[in-house]
Amino acid sequence: MHKFLKEQYQFSDFQIAQLQYTWKTFASEFSKLLIMGLLFRHDLGKYIFSVTIMLLLRTATGGLHCKRYITCFLVSFTYMFLSLLVLPTIAINKVFQLILLLICMICNYYVGPVTSAVHRELSVGCRKRVKVQAFLIIFIYLTLMYIVPENPYFTCGFWVIILNTLQLLAAKIQKKEGLVYEREAY
Repeated sequence: MHKFLKEQYQFSDFQIAQLQYTWKTFASEFSKLLIMGLLFRHDLGKYIFSVTIMLLLRTATGGLHCKRYITCFLVSFTYMFLSLLVLPTIAINKVFQLILLLICMICNYYVGPVTSAVHRELSVGCRKRVKVQAFLIIFIYLTLMYIVPENPYFTCGFWVIILNTLQLLAAKIQKKEGLVYEREAY
């Protein structure tokens, strides 16, 4: 494949390395989502809803990254297990949920984004855009949660936002203290 891309399309070694990294990243993330989808197949609708919220926020804010595939999978699985099965059993009234979402909205705006060690620093314009993106996602969710009657999907999404904010705060502290965290090694 390397030779084909070089000869047919005159790709540089750097461009080929970028393509390989993109493919490995996509395959890694997709496989984790697929495996978890199989594990949560009895709650597939809630799982897909929760993953959608998580991906919207995670792509905007970044956060913690693991060194190994299995560690990343276990952390992601724990995140989803807590969001789908454990935390929704805790009864929190709607007003307190809205207050917590407001706090998360503010935290995500002021703390995020936190990029991985291998990701280049974001430009000022890009940082501002993703801050606003995360703010708007949580604001829209907060508004919908106020309007829509309480249901299991929104409860799971609420916990996804809470956990995402907590992992973002942990990533910021980790980065500030100079602790090393890297993108997964393949």
